[in-house]
Amino acid sequence: MKLLLRAEKVFTVISLLTLTGAWFPRLYEIVSGESLIVLTSEGVVALQIPFYSIYITTFALILLRWKKIIQALGKGKFLLLLVAIAIVSILWSDAPAITLRRSLAVSGATSFGIYLATRYSHKEQLHLLAWTFGIAVLSSILFTIALPAYAIVSDPNSAALGAVWQGVYIHKNVFGRIMTLSTIVLAIVAFSHSKSRYLAWITFSLAVSQVLLSFSTSSWIILAIVLVLFPLYRALRWNFSWMLLLYIAVALFCGGLAVLITSNLDLVLNSLGKDLTLTGRTKVWSAVIDKIGERPWLGYGYSAFWRGNEGASAYVRLASGWKVAFSHNGLLDLWLDLGFIGVSVYLIGFFKAFTQAITWMRWSKTSYGLWHLILLTFIFLTNFSESTILKSNDIFWVLYTATYFSLSQSSIDA
Repeated sequence: MKLLLRAEKVFTVISLLTLTGAWFPRLYEIVSGESLIVLTSEGVVALQIPFYSIYITTFALILLRWKKIIQALGKGKFLLLLVAIAIVSILWSDAPAITLRRSLAVSGATSFGIYLATRYSHKEQLHLLAWTFGIAVLSSILFTIALPAYAIVSDPNSAALGAVWQGVYIHKNVFGRIMTLSTIVLAIVAFSHSKSRYLAWITFSLAVSQVLLSFSTSSWIILAIVLVLFPLYRALRWNFSWMLLLYIAVALFCGGLAVLITSNLDLVLNSLGKDLTLTGRTKVWSAVIDKIGERPWLGYGYSAFWRGNEGASAYVRLASGWKVAFSHNGLLDLWLDLGFIGVSVYLIGFFKAFTQAITWMRWSKTSYGLWHLILLTFIFLTNFSESTILKSNDIFWVLYTATYFSLSQSSIDA
């Protein structure tokens, strides 16, 4: 039985690592000579095999604990409703075959998130994630040392940056995002009193260096914000009066900082290697909003909008002058997929989870209590410039699902 339980944990770590996008996509690019960044609607069949293997195994594990799963499902109504809308959107989708395929994949990713939440305690989830991201950090370093020509690339958007690191991932922004998430997990474990905290501190330091070397501006900003929020969120456990004074002081400081940044916006953006269009993102957002206005309520169907030069996405590419493959904003992409109805369901569920995370943080006496609140904040910040909401085969949707259902459980076990 101990051997089976260890095998299950190994399966979980390998699955989580695969869902981060590590290794398989990068190796495919090296062998085939094709860039996965430019793919729009058609995926690579060979790369789908690991994911569907994970989901089939997950389904078998769920069947072994079906009673607990059924109890949990009753507490995740808004998240499950959002997935259901994605599946049903095949009825109005511009690309029904794509919607069917991607909705099956996102259903699998959702199932894996539910499995995590019901199978492991909050503390166990953090330690499994620490192993996962520790492997991601160390393997990226080893890959860079062994094959620097593939792990260190030039940035076509900024000649000033020169070489940027992307490790075992397909793009510097993906790499930066995963390494930032790694720092969050490893910092929480490092702050705990577990035996592995010293190893976590070492790996945390390596992860921070990887974020810096990725030259992903959004990752730099999010990492800085999250590290500042660590002590501010811990202050939620203070006496209410002292907590209120601290947050008022922080609000005043942030307000002054915002005024200072706004008045020197050009200088700030130039120092970050950006311009007022945020590397063309504002042009994309403007064109996307135009297309949202044509189908505001139900959208174009799950994953049916972005099809390169086909369909409605051709207009966005033409208007922005950029071969863009997604909106670079999570809520805009969700609006394109499932309309105002889908966005509303997601925001209600997110707000519910966020308030539960605050309650959990105030109740919990350990560093593990930070996890759900920090993760939800990270997801919120990430989706300003990227798109991770309701994405198939994606670690961020899996972790959001796991957090949503973990917080919904009646017993608090960490």
